[in-house]
Amino acid sequence: MKTILFHGPSGCGKDTQVDFLVEKYGYEKIVTGDMFREMYDIADIDGIKAHEYWGRGIFVPDDLTYKMFSKWMSRFNREKDWAFVSVVRSAGQIPLFDNLLKEYERTLDAFVHLKLSEEMVIERRSLRWTCPSCGMTFHEKYKPEKVKGYCDKCGMKLVQREDDTLGKTRSLYQEYQKSITPILEEYRNRGILIEIDASPSIEEIHKEIITKLNL
Repeated sequence: MKTILFHGPSGCGKDTQVDFLVEKYGYEKIVTGDMFREMYDIADIDGIKAHEYWGRGIFVPDDLTYKMFSKWMSRFNREKDWAFVSVVRSAGQIPLFDNLLKEYERTLDAFVHLKLSEEMVIERRSLRWTCPSCGMTFHEKYKPEKVKGYCDKCGMKLVQREDDTLGKTRSLYQEYQKSITPILEEYRNRGILIEIDASPSIEEIHKEIITKLNL
């Protein structure tokens, strides 16, 4: 079974690309945000602790995040291919992720990095809308919702996050650039780094990913 980790700056379309793998190839999609939201909703003690951080827009500490992952992963089918989304956000999380995969007798087959310039990130985020209930994202240009202003999945009214403002977007992109360098270096040294230009159309990016993953 394949285990792929997708990463890239906010606005690069990584969630959309993983959704294609789920739909067309039966992958399991594993996202940190889903874990935080659902474990909080079921009143898991660690989910409540994590909410104290992400509820204020602060990163959840590494040790708590991966403690939660150890419980969260039990709901996924071990016989399927897995696609993780941005579960390694710093070099310090790399060994934690390695240990998590060992628990499930897996190793990482590929780290897919979707590259996008600061200008493109700003364009994509400024036109992005998010569902406050299920977390799905939509984009006025690249991924419009079926009914204007409402989530395709749960029907909730979409909102624009404060993080998608111009100043915040630039700040987050600069922080991302600092954190991604050692991560790319590690996975490049392992020989599993796949870099994809995320500026073309969704369909073109999908084709390149399929080709480089030999699907």
